Amino acid sequence: MEIVLRVLLFTHILFGVLALTSGCAAIAVKKGGKTHRLAGKIFFYSMLGVTASAFIISVAKNNGFLLMIAVFSFYQNYMGYRAIKNKGLIPSSLDWMVLFCAAVNTFFMIWSMNIVLMVFGGISLFLVLGNLRINLKTKRKEVLHPLRWLKLHIGMMMGAYIAAITAFVVVNAGIFAFLNLPEWLPWLLPTLILVPLMGYLTKKYTVKTVGKPGN
Repeated sequence: MEIVLRVLLFTHILFGVLALTSGCAAIAVKKGGKTHRLAGKIFFYSMLGVTASAFIISVAKNNGFLLMIAVFSFYQNYMGYRAIKNKGLIPSSLDWMVLFCAAVNTFFMIWSMNIVLMVFGGISLFLVLGNLRINLKTKRKEVLHPLRWLKLHIGMMMGAYIAAITAFVVVNAGIFAFLNLPEWLPWLLPTLILVPLMGYLTKKYTVKTVGKPGN
């Protein structure tokens, strides 16, 4: 069992490195171009590897904290990539299933009373309610903003990348132990730094006047 866990950990780290590099490339290059699409695909599949290995490790070690973070990361990665493949944002059965799992995970994150999980749980609640709102609008055949899919894509994929960066910072937080920083800071610092970038990219690529768009 120990050997299996070591292999899983190595796999987790390998996928994590790929996610960090490909995600950075996808953010840096021109959006919609060939390089961006390739980097984005590598990032998506790398994050699938990261979350799958994290899920198995968390179950094997009975680590509820890691399990909830893995589900949260998977949810964002899945929904962000799905928005590109489903620009009409019409939910499939699998979309509903992922959203339901994310909602359950959100409840347990907030219920944990762990400050890090509660913060991420609050973010997850905001995202889940947003997805639910979109799904209900499409079911009622209401008109969405023509670039709503792109807003969802950028927000969710950036969220998944923040998760990858957070994992890297937390694992290497010991390097800055001499600064005597609060234990929760490495977990939240990437979010505090990168969320403004997410907002900038969303505004840059989705602000478009098209009549009187919906939400």
